[in-house]
Amino acid sequence: MKLKVVYFGASLAGKSTNVKVLYDMLKKRGVAKGDYISMETDENRTLFVEMFLSSFNIDGQNIDVKILTTPGQFRLHPLRKVIMKGVDGLVFVVDSSKEREHINFLVLRETAAVLKEQGFNLYALPVVVQYNKRDLPDALPIDELEPVCNPWGTEYVEAVATEGKGVLETFQAIVKKILLEKACAKT
Repeated sequence: MKLKVVYFGASLAGKSTNVKVLYDMLKKRGVAKGDYISMETDENRTLFVEMFLSSFNIDGQNIDVKILTTPGQFRLHPLRKVIMKGVDGLVFVVDSSKEREHINFLVLRETAAVLKEQGFNLYALPVVVQYNKRDLPDALPIDELEPVCNPWGTEYVEAVATEGKGVLETFQAIVKKILLEKACAKT
């Protein structure tokens, strides 16, 4: 079984940091296969990140996971469309700082529109919300972020991606959600 997971969120929310830290963690465990690929703009902003995991076995099922990030900059909307094609599950990386509250909402709204153009309903896909940058002094309380950033009422993980906190937990949560949805779809 092949899964495609896309990390999306505002520019500088920590999507690339999440995937890089995850790659390093899984590489140490011998699970990551291939290279960590990061393509950047002239301004050293990430266009996208791609990484592959080797097959791992869950209940007798071999699973390959491809992980991508979307660019956070709104001007790169066309690239988001390409990256979202065939997505199985999403991680919404939210910048917890007060000053980024509105931009988180705008990214969520735009992502819903991109997926709708492709025949997907953002609210029907497996999603895990990651509240990143919980170490910031102006990090909003989760109960203030939830109504804006988690319209699904789905599972969320608190994280400080630069320190590795919540990174593996987020990945495990989204893979589990995708596998449960696929199992339910078969019955």
